[in-house]
Amino acid sequence: MVQAMSREAQSLLGVTEELAIDKPVAELLVPADAESQSRTGFAAAITHAADGQDPETSRRFVRPWNTFGVRLRARIATCGPPRAALVVLENGRPPALRAVTSPR
Repeated sequence: MVQAMSREAQSLLGVTEELAIDKPVAELLVPADAESQSRTGFAAAITHAADGQDPETSRRFVRPWNTFGVRLRARIATCGPPRAALVVLENGRPPALRAVTSPR
């Protein structure tokens, strides 16, 4: 179930956080590739991350549930407590650089 969304995820998926809360992830995102329905697919990656079975971040291609031809890379990782899966959508743009200051 979706518990929170960033503003960028809201714009990528075309849905507000208020409408997405407590919806199954499958109502917002689906695997982008037909072969991803296997034990190593998107749903399995979310399940393994939420159960803490996969400590590594995995990457899968997904698409918004009501679109075709759109592919987004999703990073799936364990977060919590309480144990949950974190899904980060990458829109293809390089991440913005942040200024880092070093302590003197």
